[in-house]
Amino acid sequence: MSEPLFKTDCPSCGAPVHAHSATAVTLVCGYCNSMLVRHDDSIADTGRDSALLEDFSPLQIGTTGKFSTRDFTLIGRLQVRYDEGMWNEWYALFADGTTGWLSEAGDRYVFTQEIGNLPADTPEFDSIRAGFSTFTLQNKKFLASDVRTITLKRSAAQGELPFELKAESVNRVADWRWEHLFLTLDYAQKQPQGFLGKGVTLDELHLANTRSDDQINQAAGSLKGVRESENCPNCGSPVQWVNGLTDLVICPSCGSELDTSAGKAELIQANTMRKAQEKAFTLPLGSRGKINNKTYTVIGALRKDELEGETAFDALYGKVPQGFVPQGSWFEYLLYHPQAGFLWLVETSEGEWSLSETLDVWPRLDINGQPQGCPKLYDYGGRVNYAAGAFYWHIRQGDINYYSDYKQGHEKLSAEYSPNELAWSKSTPVGYRQIAEWFNLPDKKPEYTEKMQAEGASEGALIVMLAVLVFVNLPALFVSEDFMMSVMLLGVGAYLVFHRRKEEGVTMAGFVAFSVALILLITFVNYMMLADTGGSSGYIGGSGSGGFSGGHK
Repeated sequence: MSEPLFKTDCPSCGAPVHAHSATAVTLVCGYCNSMLVRHDDSIADTGRDSALLEDFSPLQIGTTGKFSTRDFTLIGRLQVRYDEGMWNEWYALFADGTTGWLSEAGDRYVFTQEIGNLPADTPEFDSIRAGFSTFTLQNKKFLASDVRTITLKRSAAQGELPFELKAESVNRVADWRWEHLFLTLDYAQKQPQGFLGKGVTLDELHLANTRSDDQINQAAGSLKGVRESENCPNCGSPVQWVNGLTDLVICPSCGSELDTSAGKAELIQANTMRKAQEKAFTLPLGSRGKINNKTYTVIGALRKDELEGETAFDALYGKVPQGFVPQGSWFEYLLYHPQAGFLWLVETSEGEWSLSETLDVWPRLDINGQPQGCPKLYDYGGRVNYAAGAFYWHIRQGDINYYSDYKQGHEKLSAEYSPNELAWSKSTPVGYRQIAEWFNLPDKKPEYTEKMQAEGASEGALIVMLAVLVFVNLPALFVSEDFMMSVMLLGVGAYLVFHRRKEEGVTMAGFVAFSVALILLITFVNYMMLADTGGSSGYIGGSGSGGFSGGHK
């Protein structure tokens, strides 16, 4: 790191305090965590501590890297806490003296720098709708991806920042996306500020001086300050929380919802089903799996009920539905690696698996907001039934999302809508045997096909085909005295059973088409054999052929 431009002593503890950026306003003492405000060549103690929650971030003050061929150093950190969760804003100083921001929110990283004056047609904040509003800048048509009014509560800082941090403030922010570009419009002041950049991965930043895996695992979840602790009013197990970080805590033992806004744990809703719920997870919390030569840990798991698409859309955008009727369900598992970050594994109720990643680069969208060249699959909704473990946002039972899925080759693109956000993800199908290998599970044969392939032939379809085979050939069997006819029917039935079980990749439509063709062929042969013997002419003439022909169609 370069030599500091400003040096002084902390008025609270006397430790040295440095500033590396000429625009630094807020400084945080690295020893006592006192929050200091810089005025020219002096500093004043605000009387507040900057209690920083140690999270899963591999970044730290002094981390260096390269963005768009330019070297940078992280010199400050703002840990934003609000009613929905928390994220980090890292203040970066480039070698040429300019500055930027590296935003770290869950499994997403975005690097931006402030841009000049915004155009006159910059939208008013109240008119912006996530997933629907557009804004043209530099000949790029951006789509609103995240729009929310945030009440910042006890946000913490580290290092140096270019503004004074208030104890509590209200901010209005709109994020926009265009393929790889990311735009933030900050409406905190009378005139909005614009920050333009792009989504990045930690690997492409070529980082150095990051926290080690051991440092992250040992420190994650601890607070440089005081934590509150109390026993759960429902089950008596110890519950810990950071006062002011969130007003809702889920007991790790029984799953009860607790209100901690008054400084003590008060029961909101008891839950005695936690153990039964956790048994429903194929991947228990704490499971470790080696994926792409990296060992991931399952830190969170949830079950979602599938809703009809129109019902979910109405619930999100103001129209109260008459009721929620689940159409099915699926499980989502949040995986974490200290350096690689987060991944999602999705398991359907039919046993299908897919690996899902949030996209830093959005697909190119057409005028209808759909990815170009990707056929639409389906729209549906999801409603949180229950959750366990840790997540990087405030998850609640009953949370609803609306999804639109599109086919992209062997993979699937999914647009996920919430009241304030639109996010794109890509899912890749994974067979159960691969899951079993990753997580050392029993290597049983799955009774499913991989995600995004057409559904396989079900047992019900096999029964229907066998019933049709017997029904249309039953008259010939009663009349004919040829033993070979019975042998052929048994052989065809056995072959259909074998074909369904042998060809795991066969689709439902393919199996039905193949079965119908085979049944038609064997039926034609049987009745031709019957006609040759002269035994079937009276029956066919008396009943007519319409019933059998129509049934075949």
